[in-house]
Parts: sequence; C-alpha cells; structure tokens
Amino acid sequence: MTEIKFKKINYNFIDTLNLFLIGLYPVAIITGNFFINLFTFLISLNFLLNIKNNIYFLKQKLFYIFLFFFFTLIINLIFSVNFENTAPRIIKFFFIIFFIFQFQRISQKFNNTYFKSIYKFWFILFIITSLDIIFEIIVGQNLLGFKANLTGRVASFFGDELVVGAFYHGFVLIFLSYLINTKSNNYILLLSIFCVILISFLIGERSNFIKVFISVLIFFLFLFKTHYKKIISMIVVLVISFLSIIKFNDEYKNRYLLQFMPTHEASPALRPSGSLFSINSYLDFMKKSQHGAHRISAYQIFKDNMYTGVGIKNFRDVVAEKKYENNEYLLTKFRHGTHPHQVHLEFLSETGIIGYISFLIFILFSLYAAIKNYSKSKNLYQLSGIIYVITSLLPIIPSGSFFSTFGGGIFWLNFAIMIGLNRNIKF
Repeated sequence: MTEIKFKKINYNFIDTLNLFLIGLYPVAIITGNFFINLFTFLISLNFLLNIKNNIYFLKQKLFYIFLFFFFTLIINLIFSVNFENTAPRIIKFFFIIFFIFQFQRISQKFNNTYFKSIYKFWFILFIITSLDIIFEIIVGQNLLGFKANLTGRVASFFGDELVVGAFYHGFVLIFLSYLINTKSNNYILLLSIFCVILISFLIGERSNFIKVFISVLIFFLFLFKTHYKKIISMIVVLVISFLSIIKFNDEYKNRYLLQFMPTHEASPALRPSGSLFSINSYLDFMKKSQHGAHRISAYQIFKDNMYTGVGIKNFRDVVAEKKYENNEYLLTKFRHGTHPHQVHLEFLSETGIIGYISFLIFILFSLYAAIKNYSKSKNLYQLSGIIYVITSLLPIIPSGSFFSTFGGGIFWLNFAIMIGLNRNIKF
C-alpha cells in the first residue's frame, strides 16, 4: 500500500490513547486475559468509530483476505457442535481484524516520533522479565514471590501459568531489533544473543525454547550472512553450555534428557513413558506420550468431520467421546485437553479442511506481502514479526491453542507488527 501522509491531521486524544494502549499491550499480556481482551477491544473500537476516515486502510487486498478467512469462520460456526464455545472466538476475531488495521494506522502516523519509544519500552520490559527469570532460577521465586509448581520450570510474572517461555518467544526478536537499531556493537549483540537463548533454555519450556532458538538463528543469519565462523562458534558454545547444565543439574537433566530417554536413573515419578530415540523412534514415542494421545485424537476427529471440523474450541468436548479412545496409545485415558497442542491439528480438527486451507491462504498471503515489503524497507521490527509468525506455525513442534487469549495476544501483536509496517508497496 502507499504510505499515508498525516501532516495535515492533528494528533488527537483518541489516537494518543491508542498509542498508549499499544505501548502497554505486553503489560496486558502479563497481567491476564481480561486486559488483553480489553486492550484489543478498545484499539479496534477506535478504528470502527472513525471508519469513514480510515476507509483507505480497508482498500488493501489484505483486508479482503481477512474477510475471506472470517467468512470461513462463520461457516465453521454454522456447523459447530457447540455454538456457545465457537461464537465468542469468532466475535473476538472480528475485533482482531480492526485491531490489526488500527495498529497499522497508528504505527504509520507516529512511527517517526513516539512509536520509537514503544519499542524502547518493550526492550526495557524484556530486560526486566529476563532479570526476573534469572532471579527466580537462583532464589526459587520471582521478584513478586511467584514460583513454578513444576521442577525445571520458571513462572516469572505469570504466576500459576507457566507461559513465560511463550512471552519470551514473542518479544525476543523485538529486543534484538532494538539493540541493532540503537547501533550496539557486535560484542554486545553477540552476548545478548547468547544470553537470551540460554535464558530460554533455563525457562524449561522445551517447544518454546526450540522456537526461540530457531527464531534467533534465522534472524542472526539474515544479519550476518557471511559470518559463518561467528554463527558456528555461537552454536558450539551454546551446545556446550546446554550439555553442561544437563550434566550437572538433575532438574534440567530430567526435563531435557530423561523424559525422552527412559533410564534407570529417573525416579518412578519422573520416569517417562517412551523414548524419542527408541527402535520405532518418533512414532513409538508418540504412542507412549500424552502429546501422542492428543494428536491421534485430533486426527480421528478430523477424519470424522473432514470438511468443517467440530467447531472452534470444541476439541475439549468432543475428544472425551468413547470412540476416540485408542488403546494403541498408552495414555489414551489422558487424551482430554483444551486443544491438541499442535496448531495444524487444532485447525484440522476444529475447522476442517475448509478452515485449514483458508487459514493457510490467509497466512501465506500475509507473509508474502510482508516479505515483499521487508525486501525494500529492511525494517528489522517487521523482520522480527515475520520470523515470529513462521516459527509459531511450525508443524510437529507442540504449541498452545491458536485461539487462546494469551497465545493469540502475542501472535496478533507480532502479526500487527509484520503487517502494520508495510509501506510504499501495492499488493
């Protein structure tokens, strides 16, 4: 799209309030679902109340892709096995659409002034969270007295919800982008990259650690394309650090090793049900894990409801049906869950092939538009959003529910950064 000129438009109170809400959005993510929903609603509401003046933003092809995806969600609602579970998520997505475009409008209006302060605030918040994580690892509780209820995990500011790893994944590249944009020297940057990956490992959320590692590695490769020695050296040092921690710390040894490689060293309470490296490898491990029980159930639900799925947020109800008990899977009795813990299986089981294909079209088109714009603008914040969206949707790796408020809050904020920074381009 063509960049909008705001010189003749006076900054007004509502836009300033929206700027403030966007800046505090990560704080809303930390404080809980109520504030995530409130901030999303207020930001989108401003766009809708001023829609006559904002109509330009709705002339993008991306808006029609949003409408296409929204229409398929309406179809999903019609065929949902439980209307009350599905409807609130679709209503929320309606407001997310205008949250995205309001973010785009505000970011373009304030980008060369106050919006830079938002990235600085997020940068500081990320540092505070990192220090809080380190404090909890050393002391046993975070600065507010929260502590994890599972060994080898970190709670930080999230209390009973062990999701700080997802938060870390959502903001790590924004943190690194700010460092680069403020002309930090390479030694500080390399040390920061090493620290954030190591902290992500120490958080103990394995899937989010993998995503952080892949995200930072891709980001690093974009920035240091010819510095192969630095990249290889960094990876070697990190691997040695991981192995040393696993060797000398029983909690991390159990978390990252014993739960995948059953051995007499693990206590009966911690002993895993299967090994990722057994004779039948991954398939055998899935048959002996709860993740496997979730996934085979989601696949069976998809087969039974191939075209339209069972409806968003209905996996939790349908999976309890007796017909989805599969005794080939050791933990089939524990297959019940709020979601299948894998975003692609979540879409397939809850929206069917129609919803899944429309979601892929929506995501791929959005990525294409953002990548095309980044190739010209070289905006690192946009690159961070692109990489986050890609790594969030990796197959096989476990994930939170796409339609959850917390996970959705982080995803859509990064998506807004990815799309909101599109400038001087027609698509």
